[in-house]
Amino acid sequence: MKLRRNDSCPCGSGKKYKKCCYLDLAKNAEIVRVESRVSSWEEMVELLSKPMKVYELKVLLVRMRNEEIEGEVSRTFQMKGNFSLYDLHLFIQQAFNWDNDHMFSFYFGGELYDRDNEYSGTPDGEHIIPRMGKPNKPAVTTQIRDLELSKNSKILYLFDYGDELVHNIEVNSIQLITAGDIKLPSLINEIGVSPSQYEEYE
Repeated sequence: MKLRRNDSCPCGSGKKYKKCCYLDLAKNAEIVRVESRVSSWEEMVELLSKPMKVYELKVLLVRMRNEEIEGEVSRTFQMKGNFSLYDLHLFIQQAFNWDNDHMFSFYFGGELYDRDNEYSGTPDGEHIIPRMGKPNKPAVTTQIRDLELSKNSKILYLFDYGDELVHNIEVNSIQLITAGDIKLPSLINEIGVSPSQYEEYE
């Protein structure tokens, strides 16, 4: 649906939209995000009123340069639902000591290079638009809360299409944010030492 400036603001203030959340950049950005996802006023109000959630995500490195990883190398994060997939990419890069110097993709269909279920980006967050085949989706504008994830949902994360650093991501839990929540995003568990991103040459 399209919210008009003279409509009542969906925040419930009783004011017109143009004299309320429209004037606040952050609140208006949230309304614009929701507009593209609903088809009725009732759906918009319901989605805007949903409380923020915290997602606990375990990221496991499983393969790089066509070689399986021996032993567990994983990092577990907590992130708010309004973080984007690009934010998640950057946090993975930091936690695994990768250099963020290659393109990346997230896959939600269980298969690498599945264009129908791919969200991609460049190191700077720009959307990769393939010259041929089906278009994929932008990681930078896709928020975690918009992916309809549930506990035990699984995602594939591919960094560097040449050396293929492949990670499995599993949703450990989804909880409501409370007043005492720690600063997010947060690295809450770290297992194993990340291998060198680059092959060593003599």
